[in-house]
Amino acid sequence: MSRYFYSIIYILLILVACMAFLSIVGVRVGIFEPITGFSLLRKSVFSSLFLSVLALFSLGMCRREKDASSKRFFILVLIVSFVYSSLWISFYLQKSKMPKINDITTDLTAPPSYMGVNFIRSAKENSVIYKDSFKPIQMDFYQEVKPAFFTRTKLEVYDAVSQLVAQRGWSVVVAHGQVGVLEATARTPIFGFRDDVIIRLTEEDDGITRVDMRSSSRIGRGDFGLNAERIISFMDDLENTLDEPLATE
Repeated sequence: MSRYFYSIIYILLILVACMAFLSIVGVRVGIFEPITGFSLLRKSVFSSLFLSVLALFSLGMCRREKDASSKRFFILVLIVSFVYSSLWISFYLQKSKMPKINDITTDLTAPPSYMGVNFIRSAKENSVIYKDSFKPIQMDFYQEVKPAFFTRTKLEVYDAVSQLVAQRGWSVVVAHGQVGVLEATARTPIFGFRDDVIIRLTEEDDGITRVDMRSSSRIGRGDFGLNAERIISFMDDLENTLDEPLATE
């Protein structure tokens, strides 16, 4: 009996692993669309839950047998499949509470406008125009997203910005040091979705350099908070790089 269940569970384990692998790699390398990757990932999670139940059932059915190797295999499959499905389910439940917004900016009055990104986004991707409907949502959920102010010159701050962009491995789209504008494309950690970023520097009358940043997702209605996290993280690193405290409005 244990050998029969062993073969079935082994095949299912390989199938689930292949589904999980293809769901992520397929999207990252552009084999299929993100919606297909999400669908495949969701199926791998449900299949993993079924695999956990089947492994538990197999342990119960074979508890009287003396095949210790099969029992160890069933226990291993039960742990791996349960952990895998639990991680994705907990991730979804946590992120599902995030607002449906895919464009975050430090300047809600005059968001930085993309210049080069306009030409690399396809028609089926999100518009580069900031939606006014996002303003109240951002104010409610992401109040910590604010511009930064430094006593350094605009060129000094721009050099620090350029270094941080390079360190993060973002692909630069537009770089105008004299103007104080830098556009780049970042990729999300797991699926590798492309998000666009623009950083705008302006000199104010009192010699203060203001840094505004905007981060936008090319696809999807929501971003699971990644754009806000990207801006906050970048501003914190910029503060550390310039070795002076951030000043906010």
